[in-house]
Amino acid sequence: MEYTRKIDWQINHGVKTELVKRCIDVSKVCISTTKGNVEIKGQMQFTGQGVNIYDSPTTIASMLRKLELAIRAISYVRGVKFQFDSWKRMGSHWEYNPPKREKD
Repeated sequence: MEYTRKIDWQINHGVKTELVKRCIDVSKVCISTTKGNVEIKGQMQFTGQGVNIYDSPTTIASMLRKLELAIRAISYVRGVKFQFDSWKRMGSHWEYNPPKREKD
């Protein structure tokens, strides 16, 4: 399979759609795709109803698992890598690392 910029652009569009479906603010994340490998980095913040729906680390971790499956189901996606500021994938589960506060 020959990957082109058009295919990578279509994958990016599909990823943004999946993020918006889960009320994730896409202006706070950077999505890049190279030859079918998706990388999502930045700060995960919620908009609209997502602020109330995803109110605990458990519900957010569950949503992240479903998000990853949805992204992997997009045509031509070969792999997904997340680099969120406060969330880290550890094996098959997600861990929340709250941002450290600076001491006064």
